[in-house]
Parts: sequence; structure tokens; C-alpha cells
Amino acid sequence: MNGKLNILTSKEFENYIKEIMKAKAPITMIDAVLLFCEQSNLEVETAASLISTKMKHVMESEAIKGKMIASKNAKLPML
Repeated sequence: MNGKLNILTSKEFENYIKEIMKAKAPITMIDAVLLFCEQSNLEVETAASLISTKMKHVMESEAIKGKMIASKNAKLPML
């Protein structure tokens, strides 16, 4: 992004994030969003409003896999 005020749609935002993920592989979607915010001087809270449901599911899966959050359906293993 170029410093001008650009108003993004959720789809445009998702496309930017996918481009970052492709260029910086292996990078998580969470990290790509944070990198986009840093490069664009965009507040994370503002970016949060652009995140689609699909992106939320991907980020939730990444967070569970990275042990940043617990699974919603966590159960103790049966012995």
C-alpha cells in the first residue's frame, strides 16, 4: 500500500494477505495480517473488521495447531 488512504473490502484484504503468504511462505495467516498492518500503518483493530469468516477459521486452526489457544472440543484422552 502506498501511504494514501485506501479503503479495502474484506475480499481485497484477503487477497493482500494471500499474496503475503505466498511471497513469504511458510508464514501463517496470523503473521501475514500482522505484517500487512505493520507495512500499511494499519491498526490491528481496523484489520480485524476486514477479516472474513473463512479467514477466522483458518487463523483459529493455526492458533490451535500452534498451541496459542485450546481446542473448543478438547477432551482428556481415555486410558
